[in-house]
Amino acid sequence: MNKIGLTFLIPLYFSACIGKHTSEAPKASITAARPPVTMKHTGDTLKIDTKKSELHWKGTKMRGAGKHEGDISLQSRYFISENQQLIGGKFIVDMTSIEVTDIPDHEPIPRNNLNNHLKSEDFFHVEKFPTARLLITHIKPLQGDSLLVAGNLTIKDFTKNIEFGATYSNASFVTRFTIDRFLWNVAYKGNLANKTLVDKDIELTINLKLKN
Repeated sequence: MNKIGLTFLIPLYFSACIGKHTSEAPKASITAARPPVTMKHTGDTLKIDTKKSELHWKGTKMRGAGKHEGDISLQSRYFISENQQLIGGKFIVDMTSIEVTDIPDHEPIPRNNLNNHLKSEDFFHVEKFPTARLLITHIKPLQGDSLLVAGNLTIKDFTKNIEFGATYSNASFVTRFTIDRFLWNVAYKGNLANKTLVDKDIELTINLKLKN
């Protein structure tokens, strides 16, 4: 771990022990990567409006004693639709864009330190792995506008299949779930006072607006 990251994290340990932060988002089911479902190329490509869409993350530390959250930008993104139903899609995430939003702009030093730490080898190592991607392998319509979505999520050089619930209506795709980031080797696993510095679950909130 670099000195900047350690210098930043130690004060956080002492200041983050007020309150408790937990996620009520459902956990995504995580299994080995799956081959994509073979699709006929007769579907429509539905592009995402990045200006109206968001990909938000939230992570906790010290067993929920503290948290941080922020945004990441989509680089390439589309759904495939057939007979007015979503059947597939592919999304490329620009990991170099990861940004903390709960440290105000008027505190540039801690904000920049955490942004840089997230981009370092301790977490996403964006110099070597500048993108992450989700390739949808299956979408099952459920009751109403609900969907069960499965896709191969690649972060760094690890790929696993995740399955999560979502809704799709009025050209809007919305989901919120947690994943165990340790399964993608995304975490600094050091400890302080015999406690893990960062918790394994990270919450993702995805709100995608389709272009008209």
